Amino acid sequence: MSLFVDALVFSLLLTAYFSVMGLGLNLIFGVMKVVNLAQGTLFMMGSFFAIVLYETYRINPALSLVFVIPLFALIAVPMYFAFIPKISKSRDPEIASFVLFFGVAYIIQSIAISLFGSNYYAIPDASFGIPSTKVAGYYVPFTYFAAAAFSIASLIFVYLYLYRSRTGLYTRAVMDNRLAAISSGVSVRSVSVIAFCISIALVAASGVFSSQVLYSTSQDIGDIITVTSFSIIIIGGLGKPLATIIGGAVYAFSYEYSSIYLPNFVNVIPFLILIVVIVLRPNGVFGGKLREV
Repeated sequence: MSLFVDALVFSLLLTAYFSVMGLGLNLIFGVMKVVNLAQGTLFMMGSFFAIVLYETYRINPALSLVFVIPLFALIAVPMYFAFIPKISKSRDPEIASFVLFFGVAYIIQSIAISLFGSNYYAIPDASFGIPSTKVAGYYVPFTYFAAAAFSIASLIFVYLYLYRSRTGLYTRAVMDNRLAAISSGVSVRSVSVIAFCISIALVAASGVFSSQVLYSTSQDIGDIITVTSFSIIIIGGLGKPLATIIGGAVYAFSYEYSSIYLPNFVNVIPFLILIVVIVLRPNGVFGGKLREV
């Protein structure tokens, strides 16, 4: 029972973190029908940026968010105008974006290898200056609470943006019916730029905590993060940003409990669940029809 409670505590904390990990990917797909295969490498960039800030100036991950979020939101603007307008005009934007961002991911990973090598890096838990917290008889590193707090704040921000702002209303209109939104006078480009900036900033910011929550980071961590993010959004529902919470919960709970009771299959169970979801609900738990044939 003690291991069960231990896994429950960590699963709840990781649910929000995994949700935000895939949130930006789902937002981009929902608004632009673009598959951002560079999701994991952007996550990796945020992680290394936080590591450099810590090693150079002893800035802990939570404070490094002040630098990471605006920086990557700004980086997203030239990325958008360099790639998205061209992709949107192609006959199949999903496939075109898949190929293009695969190249972008490879370039970013190559640069990371040249700068950091193939070593593993981590920011120590002591960087927060706060000891572990005892929960249900177990000591949980403060990093997990910091990551969960950031993730919950990010989910609330996206909810307020989508459902409590005029721009969010336009964003949902574009996600529901792009042509109808255009005919109603919605500026699809403005909506897309904002959504793209939010998405890139969120994934880079979630990477800030990766070297502690995921124990270490390296230049090739982007591959598994991209696969994990896709699994999360597919389980929750493609094109439904806040449905990533469901995917994050499924992934977090299945990963934590399988690591205790089925340790030899810890990396298999979440993907078995993904396969079951795809068979039973091809567009995810909350996904609707994506295309009309």
